[in-house]
Amino acid sequence: MATQTEINNISYRIRAAAIVGTDKNPKGVPALLADLMVAQAKHETGNFTSRAFLQDNNAFGYSFVPGGYWQLGPGLIADNGKPVARYATIEDSTAEIVDWIYRRISEGKFPANLNDITTPDQYAQLLKGAGYYGDTLQNYLEGLRRWFVLNTGSDALLILGLALALYAARKQLKKLLGAKKL
Repeated sequence: MATQTEINNISYRIRAAAIVGTDKNPKGVPALLADLMVAQAKHETGNFTSRAFLQDNNAFGYSFVPGGYWQLGPGLIADNGKPVARYATIEDSTAEIVDWIYRRISEGKFPANLNDITTPDQYAQLLKGAGYYGDTLQNYLEGLRRWFVLNTGSDALLILGLALALYAARKQLKKLLGAKKL
């Protein structure tokens, strides 16, 4: 069982990674949508306790897709009988969802201005309409509402989250390059 401090650190890492964005989508997402994504991750993982999260760094219940850019390969088998994606880091799992959202924008399934997504109700409906989950809208919405926390005035928390994300990225880069110091 994770401590509240560990849960907060994971939440900040997801939030920071969503705001920072990806190689493909460097604008990232607005802070409010990042907060909704944290609620989504908490719902999908049972507050970061699921086996898929603990074993595969899969924060969003995302399925394995052969050749997926952020994925290392298949992880454990989910309830639907399909393997979940396995990720090197929580930040990579978050990047997968950021890129997924931008693909939905290009398909016209998400608003072009991500600042227009402002409530758990709206986000749950957009995810359902884009085929993200098979659960009922009501159950998914209740999950988002349960975990949604608006981080207003949390610049210090954002900075902490960014610092944690940068630390994780630096650690991964050192591992890849075999560098002793960066």
